[in-house]
Amino acid sequence: MENIKIKNVDDNKAVVNLTGRLDVAISGQIEETLLDVIEKQSIKYMVLNMEDVEYMSSSGFRVAIALLRKLRDNEGVLKICSLKPAVKRIFDVIELTSLFEIYDNEEEALASLQ
Repeated sequence: MENIKIKNVDDNKAVVNLTGRLDVAISGQIEETLLDVIEKQSIKYMVLNMEDVEYMSSSGFRVAIALLRKLRDNEGVLKICSLKPAVKRIFDVIELTSLFEIYDNEEEALASLQ
């Protein structure tokens, strides 16, 4: 899938780079793909790098919440990093910044997993 690039950092950590528009057209497929990766690869710690996400609809937020729940069920965590200002404003407006751990860049998010 061209909107997702997954790189495993080690046995149970993964960084996921998302690109483009996270809207209803692709969110379901992204959610299914990432939940499958978490399950099959026993991922407990995931960083969503959203540096190249231009737009995020409510269905995109549903994906992030589904990932957060799945990882918490596995006693893991989800970190989000590199939000563009327009996407960050949406997180702020719908008051989801308190639900997610958000970092300025991938290095900070990965360091917080230690």
